[in-house]
Amino acid sequence: MRFAIASFLTHALTAASSFTPPSSLSSARRSFRSSSTMTASTITDVSTFIDGINTSYEQLHREFELQFWGTKMALSGPQYSTDELTRTKGEMEDFLADEAKLSKTRELLQKVPEDSVEAKTLKMLERTFGCYIMESEEAKTLRAESTKIEGGLEAARNTLTLGATIDGKFEEMSSVGLRNKVRVDPDEATRKACYEGLSKIGDFVTENGFVELVKVRNKMAKKLGFLDFYDYKVSNAEGFGKIALFEILDTLEAGTRPIMESARKQFAAEKGGESALSPWNQGFL
Repeated sequence: MRFAIASFLTHALTAASSFTPPSSLSSARRSFRSSSTMTASTITDVSTFIDGINTSYEQLHREFELQFWGTKMALSGPQYSTDELTRTKGEMEDFLADEAKLSKTRELLQKVPEDSVEAKTLKMLERTFGCYIMESEEAKTLRAESTKIEGGLEAARNTLTLGATIDGKFEEMSSVGLRNKVRVDPDEATRKACYEGLSKIGDFVTENGFVELVKVRNKMAKKLGFLDFYDYKVSNAEGFGKIALFEILDTLEAGTRPIMESARKQFAAEKGGESALSPWNQGFL
């Protein structure tokens, strides 16, 4: 389970899950270097502040993770519910969006040497709080609405029965079971049936709130001055928007396209023809 400090830095440096943080806040705290330019009082203030953030965030994040995995895995018990998932996520995000914490962080940054470990840690906090604070009240309302929709979608997903019709009989399987059969079952018809069984997830989520979630998230992001929610997430994580990112990715795609096309042709030739390129065959072959 992803807990507290490492997770906090993921928020700080990415606001997304595709970045591996270089260190934890706790390790940074243990590595404090006393500086002749800082008084004992300043060192104590900084340490106390970061300790307080660590302790509070650890508790909030742990409660959210318990609900996240409890509802995601459809664990039984009254302690797991969509309402609790929404509440704990909201409390965690409210903690990160506290303007007083950002103000205190910036105040302490003025008191520590710019090249110190203390400054590096505080800058991580500044980046985190800055990503979550929203000046628009309407954007805050939309964020809360998106969290509620997301929770409802998660709950609906847990009721979806998946499986595949094999030899005329429907066999119930989880998404993991379906994917495993696509990879290892020697019968192509079975692999295709399992692949089609997985595709039902897409139809289900689009009919149970995903489209509405995208609309609300995009509306929220536009209230904050971004093109859409993706632009909002990329900008917070990378420091540049989706237009710049797509320019990078388009260049990468164009540069590697001949290699990909050649590899597909070679794969088909070696594996018996164009049918080898079918999505239910590639993983198996």
